[in-house]
Amino acid sequence: MQANNIAPTKANLIKAKDELHLLNSGFDILDKKRKALIKAYDSKKKQRDLLNQEVNRTIKSVTKDFKKVLATIGESDLDSISRSIPIDDSINLTIDKFMQTEVSKIEFEEVSLNLSYSFYQTNAGFDQAVLSFNKLRSKIFKLAELDTSINSIDKEIKKTSKKVNSLEKIQIPRLNSLVKDIADSLEEKEREEFSKTKIVKEKKIKKEETKNKA
Repeated sequence: MQANNIAPTKANLIKAKDELHLLNSGFDILDKKRKALIKAYDSKKKQRDLLNQEVNRTIKSVTKDFKKVLATIGESDLDSISRSIPIDDSINLTIDKFMQTEVSKIEFEEVSLNLSYSFYQTNAGFDQAVLSFNKLRSKIFKLAELDTSINSIDKEIKKTSKKVNSLEKIQIPRLNSLVKDIADSLEEKEREEFSKTKIVKEKKIKKEETKNKA
């Protein structure tokens, strides 16, 4: 309902109040959604930051393990063995919904130790390096999942906040003002009508009194 050129009638007052009620309800829903999104964002960001520290520590461990393997097996043999390990195709990306926001979820098979290579070509150090790498793999997948979810939730928070701010600072105050203006106008009209009625009544009484005296 536009504020311009709105006739101060009871019908328009009811219409404005109904629209104001809808906007207030919408504001409450969006504000709750924004708070829930912010809570989820903070939680996932905290998880991401802690996991990122773990990933950095694991990367150092994996690098150290593979350097040892490189020194004992040699670059050429290590390259040959790595080619015998099959490509992991167990990764699957699914989408969940949270507060009407798409949240990515990465599903994959946990791998303890890949036995596609020959033990005669490797040593215990290589096995340890593979185990370390698999731990890193799982953490990186989870880190990617958290990063993607954080970005999605952040975008939705901004969109929702924009709507909430528009309702709170523009639309609801405008309608509150409109409702007040119409109500004030109607009240003023009622006072005028009351005054007119009172004057007419007083004149009628005086006229009757004059008539009776005559």
